[in-house]
Amino acid sequence: MEASGERNSLSSCSKNNDRVGQKRKIEWQVTLPMSMATAEKVSRRPRKRLQPGTRITLHDSSSPGYGWLLAGWLCEERVMESGRVYRYFYDPDGTLYNSQQEVEAVWEKNKLFVLEK
Repeated sequence: MEASGERNSLSSCSKNNDRVGQKRKIEWQVTLPMSMATAEKVSRRPRKRLQPGTRITLHDSSSPGYGWLLAGWLCEERVMESGRVYRYFYDPDGTLYNSQQEVEAVWEKNKLFVLEK
């Protein structure tokens, strides 16, 4: 993948637990080189079967609304057909976090970022 500033789209191969012939499309809103490496790791993660019509988009700190993310960290947005949005966060190693609060707690614990209360 090129880090030329283009938005990327990746179709991952179908998994055993997916419907036969159905491919999962992940749209990348990722432009930073460190984030590209994380996106490669995240796109290879096994996932549970998704509901039909679910859209997955990966965002890094260059995406609008995600400027708070540190370099190499990603947010995965899953938009269900109903419009419900689920957000999952990944560190540069590909570790999954379930909320922004969980991410900020990890940053504070590891002294990557100190939050004022």
